[in-house]
Amino acid sequence: MFIASFATGPWQANCYLLAAGPGSDCVIVDPGMGAVEMLSQGLAEHDLRPVAVAATHGHIDHIGSAREVSRKYRVPVLCPVADRHLLSDPMAGLMAEAAPLLEQFYGSTHLEEPAEVVDVEPDSHHELAGFDLEFMHAPGHTPGCSMIRFVDQEYGPIVMSGDVVFAGSIGRTDLPGSDATVMAHSLAEVVAGLDDASQLLPGHGPATTMAYERQTNPYLQGLG
Repeated sequence: MFIASFATGPWQANCYLLAAGPGSDCVIVDPGMGAVEMLSQGLAEHDLRPVAVAATHGHIDHIGSAREVSRKYRVPVLCPVADRHLLSDPMAGLMAEAAPLLEQFYGSTHLEEPAEVVDVEPDSHHELAGFDLEFMHAPGHTPGCSMIRFVDQEYGPIVMSGDVVFAGSIGRTDLPGSDATVMAHSLAEVVAGLDDASQLLPGHGPATTMAYERQTNPYLQGLG
């Protein structure tokens, strides 16, 4: 298994490359704002062939380069269906003060949707690049927010936790479309149910493990 990551854009969202190994097909997870150059370098360096873009959710810091990447490599964008509107209307998930930043990056606060979008239904499985990717629906940060889980034979369960849970924290619930009550339910019913052996690769910040977060993350205390 091969996983590479780098942070992109003004909000430093993590973009991941997931593949069986160098020289093989890969999935690009959360190509954020300004990700194309670093992404191209990583793909070339490891001789990876993109087969799809996968989004944990629809916020612009995670899908800001999805359309360009989709067009460049002629691959579909898999997006949680409840967040699909954010692909073209990013301000629906942002505070008003973010508008000048989007104008600076894109020349507009409205974007063109990628040519090929696959609607990801809650808790569905998608076979990509040799991986069985489970999109675990965990709304609260956004209506479609998901964690992408798969099991590696050597490393066990791996969860790309997006903006659901971070090392020591959780995703914001004060943005348009977010809901603190729904997030609390997702933490109790979805996140708390993850195996302690799960390695967590968050949408921002460093990697962690479920066992460590269960012990130290204040938002997970008393949830199981």
